[in-house]
Amino acid sequence: MTKWLKQTAIAAVTLTTVGVLSGCAGGSSGGPTELSFLMWGDGGDTQTAYEDVIAKFEDANPDITVNAEFFNTNDYDNILKTRLSGGAGPDVYGFDLGNIKTFVDDGFAADLSDGGESYLSKLTPEAAKDSQREGGTYNLPISLSGNGIIYNKALFAQVGITETPTTYSELLADSKKLSDAGVIPFAMSAQDNWWPQFIVYYALAEHGANEELGEQMAAGETTFSQSDAWAESLDVVRDLTPYYMPNPVGTSQTAAQSAFLGGQAAMFPATWILSDAREAGLDLGYMNFPTVDQPSDDLWGTYQVRFGVNPNNGDAKLAASQKFLDFFLQDDTYSEFLTKVKLFPTTEGVEIGADVDPLFPDMQAAWEGKTFVAAFSPTDPSIQDALLVGLQNIISGQKSTEQVLGDLDLALEQYRANNR
Repeated sequence: MTKWLKQTAIAAVTLTTVGVLSGCAGGSSGGPTELSFLMWGDGGDTQTAYEDVIAKFEDANPDITVNAEFFNTNDYDNILKTRLSGGAGPDVYGFDLGNIKTFVDDGFAADLSDGGESYLSKLTPEAAKDSQREGGTYNLPISLSGNGIIYNKALFAQVGITETPTTYSELLADSKKLSDAGVIPFAMSAQDNWWPQFIVYYALAEHGANEELGEQMAAGETTFSQSDAWAESLDVVRDLTPYYMPNPVGTSQTAAQSAFLGGQAAMFPATWILSDAREAGLDLGYMNFPTVDQPSDDLWGTYQVRFGVNPNNGDAKLAASQKFLDFFLQDDTYSEFLTKVKLFPTTEGVEIGADVDPLFPDMQAAWEGKTFVAAFSPTDPSIQDALLVGLQNIISGQKSTEQVLGDLDLALEQYRANNR
């Protein structure tokens, strides 16, 4: 395991809003156990990687059947919450850390330490710490990545960019150079409200927002409007808007992704595009996302996926779910999964490097010595929703940074009122 994974990763949260759903009836008494597995996904290699693990698990456990469903990222969270609250929730599901308090309070998340000792013992110290929230072990982080920009080397060369930008001023100058040459700088859009988060979180980490700030907000010690880090980060979203997709609010994330994969956009601000970009035959580079002109020791880094287990579907399903998670983190199964999805491990003893993708050494070198930061405010769905809408309003020009900060303060005030 590389040094940056062991020593610099801290509690993280994927800020993309996601969720999931689907109930499935179990087998008759004494018969096979049927598990329902829910995950977000739009097809492609990642979904196939999950399906391959499930097929191998079923081969090794013929008394257990896993019925998997994958839902579009935009719909996933609502479907998951609806099914869980309606009593038809999945047995194993992927979820956003922003939902953990609600899921624990409502009894939708099992404490994995009761039966999960074998696989929990494999987690790195950082991942183990992150799994222990809300007074128990209610989530299992299964993949980790620092976040940055995957860029098209040919498009950079086409406009004369010979060195990747390392400061915000250089990034703005290079974005203008690309735009003036008729190349879309960023495969960023705003029709799907979860996608613009992949701009603001980079800025928040580098401008000094962190989980401690979120705790101060929750305690009533500060607000969004009082935070320079939040104001400066929302300004970054605004400043970069001319370099997003044309008509960003009218363009879907899928269209933005297609523009990058098709060679029309130069930069994709998320490392999870790597697998699809390789399949598209692009010549790729990696760089951290600079949003300040002075070097920062902090970087937005996230546990990309977390599993939760529903405790409400009977003891047989709960035990089978624990068995599935244990199988998932077996070294050979887990290594093969990470190789396919091109993400980094959360367990000791599994290493992912250049044999998986030639960019991985560059990515690890760029993250060396950085502190991974991911939680920037109270992890509450109402605050998250206010942010998502606020980012759309900034990008569309409908609201200023100050107005969006005010909207976030209203959501924060309601959050405090609900948690007194």
